[in-house]
Amino acid sequence: MRVLLVLAGLLWSGAGVLADEVNLSLNADSVRAEYARPFASRPLQWDLGWMHHTDNGDALHASLNVTGKLKEGGAPITGGVGLRLAYTNGDASNQTGYGLAVGGFAHYVFPRYDRLSLRGHAYYAPGVLSGNDMEEYQDYALQLAYNVLREADAYVGLRYVSADYEEASSANYSTWLHVGMAFRF
Repeated sequence: MRVLLVLAGLLWSGAGVLADEVNLSLNADSVRAEYARPFASRPLQWDLGWMHHTDNGDALHASLNVTGKLKEGGAPITGGVGLRLAYTNGDASNQTGYGLAVGGFAHYVFPRYDRLSLRGHAYYAPGVLSGNDMEEYQDYALQLAYNVLREADAYVGLRYVSADYEEASSANYSTWLHVGMAFRF
């Protein structure tokens, strides 16, 4: 937890004032809040997130990604690749752990329907990059978003966030469907 707070402070101090994003999503069993911010003078973006599952506990993360356009033209695909430091507290398993996940994200705006977009991310930490009680961490999501306002999207998506522990079965922090809103300012 302390590592995440120190990383957050370092990232905040190095960021400029650009398009920040606050993202809140939920389903019947879990809620996730995220804050993302690009660096002012570099093609980098950092984000912080917290997820709570009613039975399985909490998952925190801090990510740093190199960002850019994956495709040029009328409907560019933007994205990033990087690292995600994740910390989990498995209430049901009574175990905690951390992992350094590798992965990235992508965002595609449909050319003929510019209010619709598809976005997703994938981060994975195998056992060699995990510690404490954690043996593996996975965080995957795919979302279909509708641009309600210029600075706000509503979306529906599929998400899977899970951690495997040494002496307990895996803890699923989010599975299946979720709905959410993303706000940019």
